[in-house]
Amino acid sequence: MKKELFPKKKAPQSKNISVKKPALSKNEIAVPKVSNKANRYFILSFFIFAFILYGNTIFNKFAVDDNLVTNNPQVQQGFKAIPEIFSTRYFTQQGNVGSSSADYRPIVKATFAIEYQLWGNKPGRSHAINILMYWALSVLLFFNLKRLLSSYNILFPFLITLFFMAHPVHTEVVASLKNRDEMLAFICGLGSLWFMLEYADKQKIRFILYSALTFFMGYLSKSSILPFLFLIPLTLYFFTTLRLSKIIPVFLTIFGVILVAQLGPRFFLPPLQRTNFFIENPLYFEKDFWIRLGTGLVSLLFYLKTLVYPYPLLYYYGYNMIPITNLANIWALLSLFIHAGLFLFALRKFKEKQFLSFAILWYLIAIAMYSNVIFPVVGIVGERFVFNASLGFCLAIVFLIFKIFRTDPKRLTIEMDARLKILAVIILLLIPYTVLSVARNRDWRNLFDLYRNDVQSLNNSAKANIDYAGYLMSTVYQDENFLRTGHVNQFKYQVIVTHFRRSLALYPDNYQTTNDLGTVYLFMGKNYDSSVYFLRKAIALDSTLQPAWVNLGMAYREQKEFQKAIACYEHILAVNPSQIKAIFALANVYNDMGDFDRAVKMNEDVMKSYPNQEMPYVNIGNYYMLRKDTAEAVSYWEKAAAINPSFELCLQLNSLYIIKGDREKAEYYYRIGEQIAKQSQQ
Repeated sequence: MKKELFPKKKAPQSKNISVKKPALSKNEIAVPKVSNKANRYFILSFFIFAFILYGNTIFNKFAVDDNLVTNNPQVQQGFKAIPEIFSTRYFTQQGNVGSSSADYRPIVKATFAIEYQLWGNKPGRSHAINILMYWALSVLLFFNLKRLLSSYNILFPFLITLFFMAHPVHTEVVASLKNRDEMLAFICGLGSLWFMLEYADKQKIRFILYSALTFFMGYLSKSSILPFLFLIPLTLYFFTTLRLSKIIPVFLTIFGVILVAQLGPRFFLPPLQRTNFFIENPLYFEKDFWIRLGTGLVSLLFYLKTLVYPYPLLYYYGYNMIPITNLANIWALLSLFIHAGLFLFALRKFKEKQFLSFAILWYLIAIAMYSNVIFPVVGIVGERFVFNASLGFCLAIVFLIFKIFRTDPKRLTIEMDARLKILAVIILLLIPYTVLSVARNRDWRNLFDLYRNDVQSLNNSAKANIDYAGYLMSTVYQDENFLRTGHVNQFKYQVIVTHFRRSLALYPDNYQTTNDLGTVYLFMGKNYDSSVYFLRKAIALDSTLQPAWVNLGMAYREQKEFQKAIACYEHILAVNPSQIKAIFALANVYNDMGDFDRAVKMNEDVMKSYPNQEMPYVNIGNYYMLRKDTAEAVSYWEKAAAINPSFELCLQLNSLYIIKGDREKAEYYYRIGEQIAKQSQQ
C-alpha cells in the first residue's frame, strides 16, 4: 500500500484536499507542508548551483551596453539621483545620425545608483548582485512551482528549477549587467503570480492589490513582464478552481496596471526618440504582412533551436543573420508546422488542464511578443528574449522525461529504479548545460573578448562587424602612441578595415559605416584616395549629415586639393554658420595655402564669440610653429592649456620646455598631462 506523505481526511473526489482543520475552501490550493528544514536545503542548493553556474562572472568587467547603467551621470550621483532617475527616461543618446532614448525603467537604474553609493563603480560586485538576483529568482520560481504542483512529487518542481537555472540561454541575462532588467521583470512577474495565488486561496482583495503593485514595479523594470498579463490568468485556470468570472477581473486589473505604467510617465517625460536602423531589423521598414509573418516564423524556429541546442550563443544578431522572407521558405513552413502543431495540441488538452498543454501555452505566450509578427524587435532575435519562454520549455522537457520512464510526477513516492533513470537523464543534461554556461560567461569578461569571440560566428551580422571594428577604432584613438606619432598597429588597422568592409558588403547603404571606413583610411591608413571614395559615397547616401563633409574636407586637404576642401567647409557653414569645427578646418586650409593672416583672423573671431574655447589658441599656436616662431607658438599653447589642458597639448609643451632647458615648466606640464592620462583611464 502506498504510503501517504501527509495524513488527510477522506473527501469527495470533486473537492480539494483538506489539510487538518479548518477545511480548505473550494478555491484553495493544497500546499504540502514540507518542513522548514527541507525548504532551507532547497534554498541552499539553489544558492550553490547559482554560484557554480555564474560565480566566474564576478571576475568580469563591463560589456555590451553596460555603460548605460554603470558609466551613467545619474547613477554616479548615488542616492541623491534616485528622484531624478524616477523622473527621466532610461537613457538618452545623441549620435551623428540622430538621437535616441529608451523607455522608462527607473527600478533597474535605481539599483545601480544604490550600488554606486555603497561601493562605487566596481563591476565584480555588480556581477555578484546579478548572481544573487538569479538565485532569488530561482527560489521564487521553485516555491511558485511547489505551490502549483502541490499534488506532485517534490522532485518534479525541484528538477524543473534546476533545469531552468542551468540553461545556457540565460547567460546573456545574468552575465550582462545591463540585462538585469530582464531578471527584475521576471522576479516581479513571479511575485505578482504568487499574490494572485494567495487571492485564489483566501479570496482577499488585498492580494490583488499586492499583485498589482508588484506587477507595476516589474513594468518599471522592463516591459518584458507583459506576457504575465496572460500567463497569470492561464496559471489560475490550470491550477486553481477559480471560476472564469473571477479570473477575468484579475486580467482586467493587470491590464489596468499596464495602462497606468505605460501612459502615466508620458505626462512628465519628454517624447520618446527612437531612430530605427535597417541593420537592427529591416522589418521596421517592411509593410508586407506576409514578409513579417514569414520572418517571424523563422525567428520562432530560431528560439526553439536555441533552447534545444544552445550553441553558439551570440551577443547580437540583426541583419542579415535571420533571413527576411515570406512564407515561401522551407524554414518558415517548418516553423509553421511545428508551432501550429504545438498550439493545436495545447488547445486540445486545454479543457483537461493537462500539464503539457500548460507548458506549451506558457512558452507560446511568452515568446509571442518577440516573434516580429506583432511588432519588430531590436536585433530581430536575441537570447534574452527567450528568458521567460524558456520556463515553458523546461516544464515540458522535465515532464516528458518523467513520461518516458512511465512515471507519473504526481506520485508522492517514486520507485528507486525510475528515480535513478530520471535523475541520470537530468544530470546528463545539466552537466553540458553547466559547462556551456560557465564557458560562455568567460566570453562576457569585457567588450573586446565578447566582440572578438562572437564575430567569428557573426559573418552575416552587419552590426556585429561594425561593433567590433568601431571598438578597435576607438582604442586606436585613445592610444598614446597614435596620438603622439600618428602611427597605428598595422594588424589592428587591417582588422578594422576588414570588418567595416564586411559590414558594407552586407548592407552597402549604411551612412555611418561608410563614413567610418572613410575616416579610417584618412587618419590611420593615410590612404587618401580610398578615403575620398568612401566619404563621397557617404555624402551621396545622405548629404544633410555633416560628419562626412568634415572628413572629406580633411581628405582633400591632405591631397592638397585646397579648393575642394574649401567647398566642403563652406557647404557646412552655409547650413550651420555657427559650426566652429568647420570654421577651424577652413582656417587651417587657408593657412596651408599661405594666407596666414586670414587663418589667424578666423580663429580670433571665434575667440570673441567663445572666450572659453581653447581650440583657437591651439590653432594659432600651430600656425606660428609652422612658421618656426616657437616663442609665439608656446605663448598661444599656454593660453589654451590655461583654459582646457589636453594630454597632447601638455606633451607638446613638456617637450618644448625640455628643449629650452626650462625643467620647472617642463615638469609642470608633465604632471598635468600625467593627471589627465590617469583620469582618462578610470
